[in-house]
Amino acid sequence: MFTTTSITQGRSFVIIAGVLWSTGGPLIRLLEGASEWQFLFYRSIALATALFLLIRIKSPNTITQFKKAGIASVIGGLFLSSAFVTFVFSVTHTTIANTLFMLSSAPFIAGLFGWILLRERIDKTQWTAMTAAAIGILLMIQDGLSGDTLFGNLTAFAAAVGFAGFTVSLRWGKNENMLPAVCYAGLFTIFFSAFAAVFLNDGLSISRNDLFIATGFGAFGLGFGMVLYVAGSYKIQAAELVLLSLLEIILGPIWAWMFFSELPTSLTMIGG
Repeated sequence: MFTTTSITQGRSFVIIAGVLWSTGGPLIRLLEGASEWQFLFYRSIALATALFLLIRIKSPNTITQFKKAGIASVIGGLFLSSAFVTFVFSVTHTTIANTLFMLSSAPFIAGLFGWILLRERIDKTQWTAMTAAAIGILLMIQDGLSGDTLFGNLTAFAAAVGFAGFTVSLRWGKNENMLPAVCYAGLFTIFFSAFAAVFLNDGLSISRNDLFIATGFGAFGLGFGMVLYVAGSYKIQAAELVLLSLLEIILGPIWAWMFFSELPTSLTMIGG
């Protein structure tokens, strides 16, 4: 049983993670010419390297830490890798607000997964919120039934599913150090993005500006945020865990409006 202090600390960690992640969409807007796959490749190298070094510092026997994290960390890594990829493609095919509002369905998806797989209880308030979220998602998809906007909305929803699956995997393996799950996500994304970049003839050469953005956010914004999120996962349930991280949903569109004059449509705002 966690103490009130430990639960409060866990909540604080997750809220800070949401603030750090909120800079991701706006930073993608600052890329000069890197494709989605190139950005993902370098961001994931920085993320995986930072997490591996942290795991190494915490325990010299790094291989043992990966083994102890078990299959939950591998599955969590696959879910998170899918969220990484689909989030970036969503941001490049619709507004940041669209992407983040759609991502706000993640707590309810995580709650549903947690209820089915981990028997974590969902109360009436959460069921009501999940129903409202489903209606909001339908409104946002209705607002973009053609072209890039529809693709952006669908990939954002896929990112929400991936992030929810990652969160439930953390709860599944909560008795072990689950940082290897984030490291796996980085490694999987490196492999997928390198293959795609070469296959699509994008290559892996990008400008210094884009390299700085990708590696800087990968190591610090995304990496440190993930460390805090994993730390919080030991103390609070899956639905609340994702819900608290959604400060990203509030701040992301604000940054987009402040720095890029990017506003969502009225229907998207209502759905969000």
